[in-house]
This record gives sequence, structure tokens and C-alpha cells, in this order.
Amino acid sequence: MSNIKPVIIPKWGLTMEEGTISEWLVDIGTPVTVGMEILSIDTDKLTNAVEAADAGVLRRILHGAGETLPVKTLIGILADADTPEADIDAFIANWIPPSADEVDE
Repeated sequence: MSNIKPVIIPKWGLTMEEGTISEWLVDIGTPVTVGMEILSIDTDKLTNAVEAADAGVLRRILHGAGETLPVKTLIGILADADTPEADIDAFIANWIPPSADEVDE
């Protein structure tokens, strides 16, 4: 399942605890490249675009516009186009958020 990559609510700054998804900028099925802006998140201090950290196809959107979620919440899945749905389901079911010192933006 190494070709499955998570999209999470990033942590921007030391005090950020949550973010609100303002909109997804790409649709399910869209090929994504590293650095491509894929969604916009509002915080109490700023609105910023989230850039893809990995390449792949946006296969799942788990949370939509208007949802306020804690940092590092799994909100989407990038994977190869031929990755079986069962593998994606297993990845989501076994998801463990990164620790506090990992994946800070």
C-alpha cells in the first residue's frame, strides 16, 4: 500500500490546532503533481492553499467544505489510478495520525 498517500490537515505554526476546509480545488479522479494546490484551508489567523506533498490521483475526499477538523486529520487519499478500492479502504481503516513532531508544514 506504499502507493497510497494521505492528505491531512497541515499544522501551520506552533499554535494551530484546527483548520476549516474552505474548498477542494481538485475533483476526485484528478491527477495531482507534487506542489499542486489541492485545497484551501481557513484557520483563525489565515487562509492558505494546501499543496500536494505527493503525486498521484485524488481517489477519495473524506471531509468536505465547511468542516472544521483537528490538525493532522486524514481528509483525502492520493493513490495510483489502478490501486484497488479495498486497499484504500484498508489504508483508511488502519490510519494512525503522525505524531506531533511529524509532518508540520
